[in-house]
Amino acid sequence: MSKDFKVPGVGRVGLRSPLYHESAGYGVGRMDVAGNGMPTGHLVAQVFDKDGNPKSAKEVMNFWGRFWGNIRGGAVKINLGSGLVTNVGSLAMANEYAWANPSGSVNTVLALANWHATGTGTTAAAQTDLKLQTWDSIAAVAGTQSLVANGAGTSSYRSVATISYSGTEAVTEWALHTSGTLSGSTGTPFTATSATSATVTGTPLTASSSTVAGSQMNIVMPGTTTVWGLVLSNTTSVFTIPGWYTVASGAAGSTPGATEAFTTRPVLWDRKQFPAINVSASDSIQFQYSAQITAGG
Repeated sequence: MSKDFKVPGVGRVGLRSPLYHESAGYGVGRMDVAGNGMPTGHLVAQVFDKDGNPKSAKEVMNFWGRFWGNIRGGAVKINLGSGLVTNVGSLAMANEYAWANPSGSVNTVLALANWHATGTGTTAAAQTDLKLQTWDSIAAVAGTQSLVANGAGTSSYRSVATISYSGTEAVTEWALHTSGTLSGSTGTPFTATSATSATVTGTPLTASSSTVAGSQMNIVMPGTTTVWGLVLSNTTSVFTIPGWYTVASGAAGSTPGATEAFTTRPVLWDRKQFPAINVSASDSIQFQYSAQITAGG
């Protein structure tokens, strides 16, 4: 026998053994409201000790962290639910037809969105995210990519990576990027800006072309005006972007000042924030990310 009741703001709670509730989830990762035909991210984590033995959820998460995620204490695979595909990830995918095609390599969003990194930020994931809130400075790890296909109209892109930790840490966020260089590179100041371009000092850039990526699949962020632009192409001194978007809302933003400093960062495809997974020195976490694509939309 069990007794269920609904708690406002929490969901449906069941008095059973063990205590259980109907999970509200840790966020919905979609590019559109319905998610029809568009990728929906999903993340699973598994913690291993220094000898490669799996740790259970109750060894690495507190009770309430497991409760809100509907995670059983004995589970060794921690289902973290859906992530949140970002505005910039969606924008980059919409430009998929136009990215350069370097000889012998690929330059598409899902092919490059393979760099896993973690952090200690506690702000909930949002589609406006451009980076981890608080990167733990552990180098991003490239995942092993695969296709998970079936004949029922649902297929998935999968990327699996293992991140190792040298000390104790409460890991509370994860993200997937199009490059392993996360810290951002500070550029020489702009010398001119417009609604769809930014000119930098000198000629420090590698020009993009039909076979050279250059600065494509990166965003440029001015040092003062809180906007960003996705680099569609570039010469040795000029970034071409579709427009400037505000960091806070993703809405159209103002053109930055013509002499501002700037940084470039990789595209953040998906970010996930969750209750702390506590690791010790020499522990590792294997992250399995899937972007499910459903037919019929």
